[in-house]
Amino acid sequence: MPRGNERKKANDSEIISNWEVWSAIRYLDPESESDRRQSDVAAAIALMAIVCIVCMVIALLRLRGL
Repeated sequence: MPRGNERKKANDSEIISNWEVWSAIRYLDPESESDRRQSDVAAAIALMAIVCIVCMVIALLRLRGL
């Protein structure tokens, strides 16, 4: 069984944590973080616009008595 243990040790040494992967990605592509922030802001603005439109439609329907 030494081969199984050697294989397991080799596999264990090749395991990379998620943190190491993401830190390498951020190091190699620092713009990816700012792109994600910009997309988060855009998504928040779009969501707020949709909520405002729905609220306006409901208010107009209530004013008309429907």
